[in-house]
Amino acid sequence: MRRLFLVLALALSPALRAQADLPKKEISEKTSGSLGQLKTFIDAKDYPKGLLLIDTLLAKAEPASFDTYVLSQIKAQILLTQGKLTDAIVPLETSLRLGENNANFYDAAAELEQMNLLAQLHYQKAAELKDPFAQKAGYLTALDLMNRWLSKTPKPTADSRLFAASLTYQLGSLDPAKPDETRLREAIGHAREGLLLSINPTNQLVLLLVACHLQLGENSLAAEQLEALALRDPKSATTWSQLQSLYLAAAAESKDPEESRRQNIRALLVMDRAQALGFLNTPKDHYTRVAILFNIQQYSRAAALLEKGLVDGSIENQKRNWELLTSAYQQTSQDEKALNAMLRACSRFPQDAALEFSLAQFLYSTGKLPDAYARAEAALAKGLDKPGQALVYLAYLAYELQRYDEAKAWVEKARAGGGVPAATLDPLANAIAEAIRARA
Repeated sequence: MRRLFLVLALALSPALRAQADLPKKEISEKTSGSLGQLKTFIDAKDYPKGLLLIDTLLAKAEPASFDTYVLSQIKAQILLTQGKLTDAIVPLETSLRLGENNANFYDAAAELEQMNLLAQLHYQKAAELKDPFAQKAGYLTALDLMNRWLSKTPKPTADSRLFAASLTYQLGSLDPAKPDETRLREAIGHAREGLLLSINPTNQLVLLLVACHLQLGENSLAAEQLEALALRDPKSATTWSQLQSLYLAAAAESKDPEESRRQNIRALLVMDRAQALGFLNTPKDHYTRVAILFNIQQYSRAAALLEKGLVDGSIENQKRNWELLTSAYQQTSQDEKALNAMLRACSRFPQDAALEFSLAQFLYSTGKLPDAYARAEAALAKGLDKPGQALVYLAYLAYELQRYDEAKAWVEKARAGGGVPAATLDPLANAIAEAIRARA
């Protein structure tokens, strides 16, 4: 019999002998006796006393013992219950380390749960840091834990891929001036894996893909993802807004006029689809439509939209919008409608001197000199920021109207006010003096 035991001992593998030497999966008598009291504290939600008892027991326990393994888990759980997420990191890490280093304690399910939770806690802690170096270190720690989790879990989920993608995206976009392409590509890979793992993937996965492509300057790929999201979830105002912004940005950045026009038309089509669902329907959005129509030189449509919007309030009653309406009519050679728009604008903003002066200049361009003269005088009376220009303008108008004495007076006022160079005034003054002499 003794010979048999000797053979068995010699046959015992080194791994098993090492495992036999490790601390056993047994709670000590002292800790076991205190667990009832600890449960009482936890049931009563007296967490401070529970934590104090755990810390007392941990101080007396062997660092690599099963007591430390279990008590660290309980401490982490209490801290998480209290919402002290950062404080829970150390006891969780202790429990994870002991489980990985001791085959007697090891529990695969517990290990996966702890790694996943620790990755999330480090991620949240890093997100709250102000120091970019410390923040990056925190994200890297979280990513290492998540990668270990992904390598060991039998069934990764769409949520786990979303978390991994979020982590790598944060690392890839820490420096806005210099995105890390490798990390962003890694994030795209995780996000695409997440899309494959779910029949109805979360919008966050798609939006993360959009963010990655935007960081990489791949606007067309970002737009593709948003188009797919708009088809799957058309009731998201944010999706329509982002999609339109992408097309508008592409139109503004393109140096090819035809490509710019195509992108502007896409932005208009997005607005049509969104407005049919009740989105992008604010005065600001209607103004955006007008701006796009101007960009693609659809001035008649822009004028019609402005006329309607300024009447029913769907476009803000602002000076710039009345000026746009005037410009739209001018672009289509409808001078009478342009004049009418300017007159209505002046009646709505009666104290606006600049608007009054613009009307005077428009009247002059259409050959209505007396009306232009009267409006220029009114603009000057309302108080222009730079009256010198109006004074010279009035002097020229008076000269053309053969009101030479008035013209001379306007030139003298311009000299006295300053701001108008003599090189501008002298030729006019000479012409006026010659006309006065000729008249005499």
